[in-house]
Amino acid sequence: MNKITKLMTVLIFALAMTACKKDEVKPDTDNNNTDNTPVVDTTPVRTDGLICCNPEDLDNPDSLLSKRVVYFDYDMATIRSEFREMLSLHARYLSENPSARMTIEGHADERGSREYNLALGEKRGYAVANLLRAQGAGEGQVTVVSYGEERPEATCSDESCWSQNRRGVIVYTAK
Repeated sequence: MNKITKLMTVLIFALAMTACKKDEVKPDTDNNNTDNTPVVDTTPVRTDGLICCNPEDLDNPDSLLSKRVVYFDYDMATIRSEFREMLSLHARYLSENPSARMTIEGHADERGSREYNLALGEKRGYAVANLLRAQGAGEGQVTVVSYGEERPEATCSDESCWSQNRRGVIVYTAK
């Protein structure tokens, strides 16, 4: 009887969770992406003339390699064009330094449920990781973790703070 009660409790909980309304990501109306996967533009970004790619550049504030945050629009996981050159340089660094490793931390603002924000943070992290891989980073060099709304950069509740919290952060774990 005890096993049946436990089984019924688990089944009822599972049914209740699947019946809950879930927030959906609004599709990008500019493309035909109907499966909610992040859109990755694999058009190569010119890095000619850019100095690349020494480990010292990662800490040099004058280098694009020291820039490690990609910001996203509300409810989106599409990488904006202003971050493509920086990400292209990080991909080039990874391809030229096979022992280098990084983690992409995906974040979301406080709006939406915890589960929704974790999923959105993950999509943002994979959008960055997929672009890096498409531009030369090795499969094992990039990992993704989502923190959702749990680690905000700014703590006020207005658009200026929310825009800072919708981000993907590059953290080098091995240079």
